[in-house]
Amino acid sequence: MKEFLYSTTKLIKELLSFPESTKAYGFNEIIDINSIKEINESYEEKISAIDGGTSEIIRLPTFSIVLNRIYCNCFIGMKKLDYFDRCTFISLTRMINDNGKILYETKILHFIEGKLNIKFPIVDSYSEEMRIGKNRGDISRVISMARRFGEWEFVRNALKSGAKIILMDGSLQTSFPGESEFVRNIYDEIEKNNSIIAGLSKTSTIFTENGLPISGFLEYLGRKKGLLKWAVKIGKSEEWASRAIIYFVKLHENSDRCYRLDVYEKANEEDIEKLLSSLALNSKYFAYPGYPYALIDAHNLARVGRDEALYIRNLIFDLLDIEDIRKLEESEQIAHKILDELG
Repeated sequence: MKEFLYSTTKLIKELLSFPESTKAYGFNEIIDINSIKEINESYEEKISAIDGGTSEIIRLPTFSIVLNRIYCNCFIGMKKLDYFDRCTFISLTRMINDNGKILYETKILHFIEGKLNIKFPIVDSYSEEMRIGKNRGDISRVISMARRFGEWEFVRNALKSGAKIILMDGSLQTSFPGESEFVRNIYDEIEKNNSIIAGLSKTSTIFTENGLPISGFLEYLGRKKGLLKWAVKIGKSEEWASRAIIYFVKLHENSDRCYRLDVYEKANEEDIEKLLSSLALNSKYFAYPGYPYALIDAHNLARVGRDEALYIRNLIFDLLDIEDIRKLEESEQIAHKILDELG
């Protein structure tokens, strides 16, 4: 046991031996101690944060009915302004067998509050974006399309707030078929309004060329340079984010972690400075220092409770006869059993 502990400790130390400089794997920027820059709180621009939430109402292997909610707000510093917008809607995603070709169609069935003008692309289960290895993508990979496209469309609503900065929850990476084409028009709107769009991710799997977690290496550089709030540009990568430049940021001196920040590639140096400063001034919530409060607010008000989805499910069941309900519940149980067996 003693030999095992010694060899394992030695291996861990070797793995955590940080180099003087490196790159994030798949990215173009060399990262060293000179790459890490202090964030100054010299600008305070309006921020509109966007987030979405979902809860399934009915889920079968061939179709899913989902309750979705999209929300945006407006902040300056830690002060929440009057503007907000919200849309709650029910979407349907279903399988279509087109002469043996498995396709998925998504559409909005009903708006509960607000409106969205979106036409979702029909998805080929064997498309590059949908496949899992050599296998076709199943419906579980498509049902979040309504939420994702809704969040992108809500950028137009957020711009109405007069915000300089549009902040998305998560990365700016596009992963659904047709999403890049859809987002191109959104970026055009951003440029016309002279605004900045960025996406902040709570977690990241990006690693260095040496195989180290990028966040650990950057935290090491920050400590070495004696900075409490900092930003590091790690560059561009088609694999990790198209049409975006990736940064890692630590937005508060008491934060215990840094976050991945995707910024639209057309942002200039002054835009970046305004973005980082404004985010830092919005990240002073005592319970979660270093994370933008605008995103916390958006998350809370976009959340869809399970009870909301169950209420709509019960309304549907009230209109079905007993035999239909039995068939539906049996089909759901089979679907869940298969998923459980898959782990």
